[in-house]
Amino acid sequence: MNTMLLSSYVFIVTLFAMAIGALLVWFALLREDQMFWTNAGGYPVWLRDLVLITYLPLLAAMTLLLLILSVILCAKICGPIRFCMIEALLLLTCWSLITISGWIAFSNNLTNLIEGRDLHHKTPRSTR
Repeated sequence: MNTMLLSSYVFIVTLFAMAIGALLVWFALLREDQMFWTNAGGYPVWLRDLVLITYLPLLAAMTLLLLILSVILCAKICGPIRFCMIEALLLLTCWSLITISGWIAFSNNLTNLIEGRDLHHKTPRSTR
């Protein structure tokens, strides 16, 4: 396969991964918001179902995809193909988005355990 063609495919897949990573951060923020899970929040039921069903599988699939893209990037660095800085920066951004998404979910659960609440407890927001 032509190396330039492979490089363009990797670039497009990395851009796609960045968009999905941003979606995962939004899903993580919604998951940790108590108003999202109630009718008082004004969110549609289909969005709640979408977040509930797709967040964890999408997070796992994106992690696997980023591992594969990282291996491809390392092969490009070590091999005869020139190093592409834009792909490396996009990949770093993707890893950052996935890490932020995981940290949002993990930090809420850790706080709940430390404070003696249920693992997936959502603290209500104050209404002023």
